[in-house]
Amino acid sequence: MGEGGAKRELADRIRELRRAAGYSQERLAAMIGFKRAYVSQAESGRDVPSENLIDVLDVALDAGGELRTLRGQAWQERRARRRSPPGQRRDREEDTTDRRQVLQTSALAAASALAADTYQRIATADPDALTLAELEADVDEIAVVYTSVPHADLLPRVVDRWRQIESILDGRTAGRTRQRVTLLGGQFVFFLGRLAFNTGDMRSARRFAALSEHYADEAGEPVLAASVAALHSSIAYYTGRHTAALDHLRTADRWDHPYVRARMAAYEARTHAALRDTAAAQAALSRMEAEAGDFRPLPGETPVGEAAVAMFRAGIGARLGDVAAVDEWAPIAVTAYQHRAGDFSAEEEQHAVLNMAVAHLLRPSPEPDAAATIGMQVLGALAASHTHTVAERLRHLDAMFAPAQRAIPAVQDFTDQFRQARPALTAGVTS
Repeated sequence: MGEGGAKRELADRIRELRRAAGYSQERLAAMIGFKRAYVSQAESGRDVPSENLIDVLDVALDAGGELRTLRGQAWQERRARRRSPPGQRRDREEDTTDRRQVLQTSALAAASALAADTYQRIATADPDALTLAELEADVDEIAVVYTSVPHADLLPRVVDRWRQIESILDGRTAGRTRQRVTLLGGQFVFFLGRLAFNTGDMRSARRFAALSEHYADEAGEPVLAASVAALHSSIAYYTGRHTAALDHLRTADRWDHPYVRARMAAYEARTHAALRDTAAAQAALSRMEAEAGDFRPLPGETPVGEAAVAMFRAGIGARLGDVAAVDEWAPIAVTAYQHRAGDFSAEEEQHAVLNMAVAHLLRPSPEPDAAATIGMQVLGALAASHTHTVAERLRHLDAMFAPAQRAIPAVQDFTDQFRQARPALTAGVTS
């Protein structure tokens, strides 16, 4: 191979591969993001092309590493020539200096072109204002209806919006826009977690909660972050991990917000009741009532208003065996939910109704037939719109009937129908 043979061979091979692929120099340059002058220079054989240029050419021309190999040989040949005697080296050093200046200028121009391209990609990556406004309107609407619309109807919509968010986040969004999109992603995934939880799929609920927590931490929005902690707490509570349920609530202290204070206190009260800490449960209930209000539903947990306050007080009273509390608060909750105010939740309305059934069994003179009749009503509603926590309350109601009471026709009918329905009600439950 003669002087400069490797450079010449590399240049010729680039030209052969380009022509075989049917590309002009202009088209190839546009494909790889370099100026046409760089491609022309590489095919001229006057100098060894840059490693970056050869890397992209090797891929674009499907050379399988051949161009990288030839460039390595040309580079070695160039280094060998630099080791020639001093008399010959001086002239070559002048040539090398000139070439280095040309290469530096070319590299700077290439970097400049890359900077312009990157700026353009960033500037055009952000979704338009209307798209963001539509997504925010969607998440606001879902916040209002997700506790009352059948899961099968709502799920495709939520999944579709979440995928749209992920597609946007895969681009070069930045600054305020990225924060808005990240928050939307967390909110949609939170709703997916709640839908999974409501169907009893605790494994999926945990996954969605963990992902939503990641979004929430990045977005730094307190309502979402606290709602995710509440979801984690609910998963722990309904899988019997009561200490963990409290721990999740405590981690949300840094995300304090008026909208979620009553909800967090209510979840704390129910967990203390499960742990048989009556004093702590009552203190938490008092905080819940003090922080409750007529809030417009936000993307996250349902707010706690008059109906939810009464429902939680009656339910926790039932858990603690406080008959007076159940008798006092259960009717208030049932009546308040009929107004369908901002804290309306089909799930929690059914809990309120079941508190009435429990009240019939806790009184000094129990009325098991009345309790069973209410249980049948809720069982019918649950068949149309399944919710895991309501199914659990029905199970507790079924367990409360004494052996002698099971001979009563109404109780027998409820028990038989609940146990027939139970496999479907618990389908998908994983701890």
